[in-house]
Amino acid sequence: MKFKERKSAVKELFAKPPGVLTLIDLSIASFIPTGMTRAYKNNRYTVMVFENILTTKAPATKVMIQRHDKMPISGHWREIQNIKNELFGAETVGIEYYPAESQLLDTHNIYWLWIFPPGEIPLCIIR
Repeated sequence: MKFKERKSAVKELFAKPPGVLTLIDLSIASFIPTGMTRAYKNNRYTVMVFENILTTKAPATKVMIQRHDKMPISGHWREIQNIKNELFGAETVGIEYYPAESQLLDTHNIYWLWIFPPGEIPLCIIR
């Protein structure tokens, strides 16, 4: 598909509500990133899930979120909150990680969410 046709198809998708995230059949995927255990998509986003990622505290789930048109996610906090709720549950805590500049990889409009097991990270008490 040519760039102009792809752009038109994506614009058509974005005119619709996002829709439910559906599981992608990885057995027919042409490329699977190393460590990815599952992936989802809807009319706007692709979500890749990498489970049992080693951290200094506990194994975690790393979640990559990207728009189909590779543009920044407008109002990204609410959009990512909705994705987190849909895939991992409304009471699951996810953390958006902002690394030290020396570890920063910022070449694409990709958003990363980290899901840790309950009790593995300190949480703020909001009243």
